[in-house]
Amino acid sequence: MDALDHEVYITTGWSRIKKEMSITDDHLLVFEMVDFKTIDLSVFSYPNPIVAPGIEQHVDDEVPVTFVVDNHFRLKKKWTQTHGLDRKMDLTIKDSAGQTWDVAIDVEFSQGCPRYNVTGMREFVRDKHLVYGSQIQMIYVKRQGMLLYN
Repeated sequence: MDALDHEVYITTGWSRIKKEMSITDDHLLVFEMVDFKTIDLSVFSYPNPIVAPGIEQHVDDEVPVTFVVDNHFRLKKKWTQTHGLDRKMDLTIKDSAGQTWDVAIDVEFSQGCPRYNVTGMREFVRDKHLVYGSQIQMIYVKRQGMLLYN
């Protein structure tokens, strides 16, 4: 990052970041400057036109999600796109005791349509003694990239 005319610009590495995160014109990017050398970047799917200035739009930071214990752990397409999870990315599951499990969103295509699955759930299911067909309620916390399980 460099400061030019009292504004901060990403001057190196942007092409790599854009490619690795699969950023396109259909994404909304939110940058938060932590300090002069560190920024947090959030990428959201944004197929809708940008809202005119002065019109407030809210998307909750914590949203519920339900899984069925099966071999897929599929996320609903519209829900996934609404909450910016429509790309490959890492997530963490955290329970009320503070134990964590690393999982990821994987994108697969069926007849040209994307499907979004959470992979790496086997260890979590085993540790929580969940049975095939049961439902799991979690809260997705966007700002932390985390699924909370009680």
